Amino acid sequence: MSTQIQSSRGFSMIEVMVTIVVIAFGLLGLASLVLRGLQAGSDSQNRTMAVKQTYDMADRMRANLTNVKAGNYDNLLPSGSSSSCATLLSAIRNGGSGAPIVSAGSSTPTCSGSGATYDNNCWQLANKQQLPNGAGAVCKEATENWYAIFVSWDESRTGATNKTFWITFEP
Repeated sequence: MSTQIQSSRGFSMIEVMVTIVVIAFGLLGLASLVLRGLQAGSDSQNRTMAVKQTYDMADRMRANLTNVKAGNYDNLLPSGSSSSCATLLSAIRNGGSGAPIVSAGSSTPTCSGSGATYDNNCWQLANKQQLPNGAGAVCKEATENWYAIFVSWDESRTGATNKTFWITFEP
């Protein structure tokens, strides 16, 4: 008695289903990577804009030393902001602990005024236009001769400002 072994041809339904599941998981992982890459690019763009805006105000101050010496750049905050320079500067004094967040004002600023007022208004307008919920502050350290410039924005897109970039400098 001879037994014949038949060779199987093609794929079974189970093999096809397993292949589809594996490919589906791979495509979901790829889609997740693409979305994370887009988010990282957006976050990077916001951070770059915050750095640019911070140095923009520093350059404005260096170009207008008469107003700096007159104290016109001391403690500039967005109109209607609940932030204070005391709170912002304490975060720097404590080595960056705490969250130095500049809250955006309720109104949209316009480029008006003269000197430091004009610089602050135009700068706040640019912060608001270029960053999500963007706002900035210029605070002078009372006992020393340096300033801190803060730019905050809403990186999580929740409506609440949650990221800040700041520098300290002497004009």
